[in-house]
Amino acid sequence: MKTILKSALALCLAASLAACGGSHGSVPDSTPAVLAPGASYTMVANNSVMVPAGSTVTVNGAVTTVSGANTTTNTTVGAVVYVPITATGTANDMVTTE
Repeated sequence: MKTILKSALALCLAASLAACGGSHGSVPDSTPAVLAPGASYTMVANNSVMVPAGSTVTVNGAVTTVSGANTTTNTTVGAVVYVPITATGTANDMVTTE
């Protein structure tokens, strides 16, 4: 009985991990990834994403708005990058972790 219970628990745990897909959201496979309007992404180590001006980067409650064109914003692991649904410009600004 204990073996069946342990197996069922392991199967539930594996299914829940597979279903969540990680903690950093869905990002296209391009390198660096281009975030679409309405997308948010939690940065991981040694990672970069391309965003349009007007996107925000939130770290520990502090929000920075990406402005300009062809800029680079350095941030830390765990920062949340958000592209507003109204963003229509070219995604030519980079947000990166070191």
